[in-house]
Amino acid sequence: MNKKIDREKIVGIKNNFKNKTEEMFDNTSSKFQQFKQFMFAPYLLTFVISIVIGYSFSDVIKSLTKFISKLISYTWSWIFDFNGTHSATSLLSSLSSVVQDIFTLVFISYIVFYVITTINKYLTKNKEEQWGYDQAHEDAIKIQELQDKNNTLVDENIQLQKELLSELRKHN
Repeated sequence: MNKKIDREKIVGIKNNFKNKTEEMFDNTSSKFQQFKQFMFAPYLLTFVISIVIGYSFSDVIKSLTKFISKLISYTWSWIFDFNGTHSATSLLSSLSSVVQDIFTLVFISYIVFYVITTINKYLTKNKEEQWGYDQAHEDAIKIQELQDKNNTLVDENIQLQKELLSELRKHN
């Protein structure tokens, strides 16, 4: 009898432990899902991407502006300064900065693209959660497919009506 009671207690403890463990994992899984939805929300990712790439783009614009300014200054001194000493090092340095900033922009864009691709491939389960998913576009594609199918059915119907009319004319 003692063994039966001990066995029931052990089974009860095991079931309680199992239930608490499942509850903990469900709660953790739910929190992780919420966190994942927050981190990879399309609008949040769009915002972050806009900031990162926009910042790089602003560097390109700043260095391009600096280069144009130095080009104008160099041209001005070349035209109006008659001593013949026109150093182009400053001009070449700013051109180098423009090229460097352009490469940085391209590299950052490339990295962001592959990070988003990885997120879409491995961390999102369905298409609606993926970054870049456009419900309106998907709906438009479905509507177009339905219209194409409907047009095909209408064309088949017209063809059948023509055949029917030609058969009726043969019999009359």
